[in-house]
Parts: sequence; structure tokens; C-alpha cells
Amino acid sequence: MKKLILFLFLSTSLFCFGQVKSALKDIQSIKFYGVDYSQAKVFGADESPIQFKDAFRRINELFITEAKKYNVGKQLKKEVTEISLDAVNQVNENINLAELMTTKREYSLSKEQIKAAIEALPIQKTPGVGMVFIAQFLDKSNNRGTYEVVFFNTETKEIIEEWITDGKARGFGLRNYWAGSVYSALKKL
Repeated sequence: MKKLILFLFLSTSLFCFGQVKSALKDIQSIKFYGVDYSQAKVFGADESPIQFKDAFRRINELFITEAKKYNVGKQLKKEVTEISLDAVNQVNENINLAELMTTKREYSLSKEQIKAAIEALPIQKTPGVGMVFIAQFLDKSNNRGTYEVVFFNTETKEIIEEWITDGKARGFGLRNYWAGSVYSALKKL
């Protein structure tokens, strides 16, 4: 009986994942906006909120400086017409440092928080599809970063598709360690 329930669960998960991909099949190109850390919580880390804020900016820079490695288009098999980090850099600059760190072992974003994060992105309202990672939970105790992958209409900011992914954090130094989780999550797209 347990095997049957597990089989049904896994089958349903695969079916649902296929639906996510099929919702994006007609999209030919995207604009990529980087990683929005404005909603994130950090658990179990010794570094200060100010150190994290600086690391967030430097992680996003990797989409430009190490574009071959952090290649969103290659992973999605879609053309990336623009990589614009200005919007996420602006919202990340306004992170409430007093609320960044948490003592709770779990944290996830509600649909309303995700929608609000997309609404808050200061982007030009032009036709097209945008994609952003919204960081949710950076868990040092489990070496994992959890991210919401969001595709949205750049003119209306209506969410087209979204799903949660995560990545194993690894590397030396604060930036590289959490950039490892972004890279690992990117590989799962």
C-alpha cells in the first residue's frame, strides 16, 4: 500500500512538473532580472546582515561577469534578450536588515508575497516575458538556498508561471557559498 501511495505521489509530481514546462513552451524569449533577495530570510549564518546585502549584489553580478557559467537561456532553452539587474539591485538595496536574519528553521513565501515582489520590481512596462529568482530561505545549517522561479508579463506584471526550486550552497567566502546555491538551482531549470 505504501508503495502504491508513493508511486501515485511521484506520478502526480511528474505530471505537474510537465504542466509547468508546457505553460512556457510558447515563450520564445525572456528578459532576465536576476535574484531578488528582498523577501529572503537567512538562518544559521554567522555573517552580519550588511555582509549579506553586499554578497547579494555581488551574486547578481555573476550573471554578467560569469555569463557562460550562469547562463539562464541555455538552461531554459530560450533566448535571453536582456539581462537587467537594475531592478533587483534597487529592491535589494532597500532590504530591511533588521528582518533579514531569522531563528525559525522554516520559511516560505505566500502567493501574495510573490505577487507583491513582482509588483515592486521597478522595470519598464514593455511587452515581453520576464524571469526572476525570488530568494526565500538561505539555510546555512542545511547548506541550501530556496528560490521561487517566476515568469511574468513585463507589461502588466501578471505572473505567468512560478515554482519553487532549491540549490546546494557551496564555495569559499560568503558570495561564492550562496552563489553556489543559485548555480545549483539554475541547473535544475
